Amino acid sequence: NDRVAGLPAVRTLAVGKGYMVALTQDQRLYAWGGNAAGQLGLGHLQPVETPTLVQVPHKVTAVAAGSTHVLALTTAGTVLAWGSNNHGQLGQAAPAYAMTPLSVALPERVQAVAAGMYFSLALGNSGNVYAWGWNSLGQLGLGDAEDRAVPTRIAGLSKVRAIAAGQAHAAALMAGALHGWGSN
Repeated sequence: NDRVAGLPAVRTLAVGKGYMVALTQDQRLYAWGGNAAGQLGLGHLQPVETPTLVQVPHKVTAVAAGSTHVLALTTAGTVLAWGSNNHGQLGQAAPAYAMTPLSVALPERVQAVAAGMYFSLALGNSGNVYAWGWNSLGQLGLGDAEDRAVPTRIAGLSKVRAIAAGQAHAAALMAGALHGWGSN
C-alpha cells in the first residue's frame, strides 16, 4: 500500500467503482480514478491518476459515492451531486451524466447523505429521509419499484439519527431501532 501524494490531511474517504473522493480537514474535496460518467466532478470525462481539487461553491462536511455518482453535503446544508444520472440519482431527470456539481432540490437543510449503487439518500435536519434514483429492488423505501428523479420523502421514517446505503439496500437508525429496506 502506497501513500497518496499531493493530498492534504484527509477527514474521510468515499470509494466508488474505480474512483475515490477524499474530504480534507479543510472541508475541500479531491477526486481521482475512473471518470467515464464525470464522477470526479472535474468538468471532463478523462481518468485522473492523482488527487485533483473538485470545484464546489461551498465547503463540504460529508461525501458519499455510489457506483459512478457522488453526493456532497455542504456547510450550508445543501446537497450537490455529479456523475452518472441513468436512474435519476442526481435528483433530476436530465442530463444523463454531469461532469460538474449540480444542486439537488430538497425541502429542508440536510445533515447527512448516503449513496447506493445508483440511488441516493439524504437525512434532513428534521429527521426525515429523502430517496431518489434506482428503485427496481425497493431500495428507495417508497413501497414500489419505480425509479425517482426527484427526492421523495420516505413515509414512516421520522426522527432518524443516521442513514446508510449499500449496493441495493438501505438502512435508517431511529431512537434505538434499525430499519432496513431494499434487496434482501
